[in-house]
Amino acid sequence: MLAITKDTGIFYNLLLRIHKPKKILEIGTSFGYSTLWFADAMSKNSKIITIEKNPKKIKFAKDNFHKAGVANRIEIKEGIARDVLIQLSKSKLKTHEQFDFIFIDADKEEYPFYFDICLPMLKKNGIIAADNIIFPKRFKKHIKKYLNHIRGVKSVKSITFPIGNGQELSFKI
Repeated sequence: MLAITKDTGIFYNLLLRIHKPKKILEIGTSFGYSTLWFADAMSKNSKIITIEKNPKKIKFAKDNFHKAGVANRIEIKEGIARDVLIQLSKSKLKTHEQFDFIFIDADKEEYPFYFDICLPMLKKNGIIAADNIIFPKRFKKHIKKYLNHIRGVKSVKSITFPIGNGQELSFKI
């Protein structure tokens, strides 16, 4: 199971402690390692929505969330990320509810789509972060397409951090 590295977890934990998000969206739960780093940095009143399609990974993640005592702040949406995001974006547009932080770590070929559908759901001064920007090299073609795409979006400023497998942070201005 792919997961962020420990130094990436520490990086996001520190970033989120400074940013103080109330609502996080995570695309790609896996077994919940990154989710736990996020939950640790957030206040007790905050919420994380995380998307995962693999039922075995969801069970593993739920067990991890319960053991860590944060399960009540995490909602897992089971399904294909593209489909779940389309449904989520429709409901968010109706309620005008937005996220403070969005983390993309799922199907690399879908990163541009994930970014585009998530950007309207992100608050001003919010952050969209993406993992695997530098490694593994097998994703290079998809990541290059993603970086070219987001660098053309005028409403964000983006930067690559060489932490873990490489992180791209895009700040909505």
